[in-house]
Amino acid sequence: MITYNHVNYISQCIDGILMQQTNFDFEIVIGDDLSTDGTRELLQKYALQYPNLIKLNLREKRGIGIPGKENFVSTLNMCDGEYISLCDGDDYWTDPLKLQKQITFLEDNRDFSVCFHNIEEVDVEGKTRHERILKSESSEKVYTIEDLSKVNFIHTPSVVFRKNYSRLPEFFEFCPIGDYPLHLINAQYGKIKYFPEKMACYRIGSGIWSKQDVKTQILKTVYTITYLIMYFKNNAVVKQNLENQVRLLLEEATVTKKIILDADYRDLHLISKKMYIGHILQLLKIKIFSKIWKTN
Repeated sequence: MITYNHVNYISQCIDGILMQQTNFDFEIVIGDDLSTDGTRELLQKYALQYPNLIKLNLREKRGIGIPGKENFVSTLNMCDGEYISLCDGDDYWTDPLKLQKQITFLEDNRDFSVCFHNIEEVDVEGKTRHERILKSESSEKVYTIEDLSKVNFIHTPSVVFRKNYSRLPEFFEFCPIGDYPLHLINAQYGKIKYFPEKMACYRIGSGIWSKQDVKTQILKTVYTITYLIMYFKNNAVVKQNLENQVRLLLEEATVTKKIILDADYRDLHLISKKMYIGHILQLLKIKIFSKIWKTN
């Protein structure tokens, strides 16, 4: 779990995890990015109450560059379990058997690497949103990395994945978005299972991503996907699907050009030009991008 200034939501998030009924042990690893609203003090109270269950990553300074990314990566690296589940501090779980259901499935189906489920979308006050950002299927489904490379359809608080890696790829640290690359990295090790039951709530309008304008979201998504194109260059189908995503984003930016600043708009078309002529690997070099993001 990662959090920053979620004092109004963090207790509901932690309580949703504490209520889990399982036949296995688990730990709650929480990363706080130097909250100033009382979130950190609440976390410390929970940690004192559940010392054998809660492990805190209390950062002494806010991460530089990509908002929340250093907190996410450092907290993820503290997770020692065979399986990892995610839940941001403003989201929460609603089904006390959520973990048991998902872990049991992964234990019984070793050819699957990831499983996720339907969620309820709520606003900052916790009221259900009637117009969903992401539509979900009404029956169980099986997906592959090829499906996931077309679009990210996994809500963060719904996912559980098998920890198949010992160390995340170097590019992940500098990627502007964390969840989608992580899902794709995990999906290369096995299939993806979807459950239609709603077992968590995803809050719209309170997180870092929700508060960013469309221009920033488009730019960060394009940069993220170009990293993924570089990483999955040997998987022709995944690479093609990712390139198609960038093309669609560029078309969206063209239609809504008024929301893109001139400099950013030129950057988007530079990416497009490079990709179309087959030089995406030369466009994005990890060391160059790490300097760019850490100086912004």
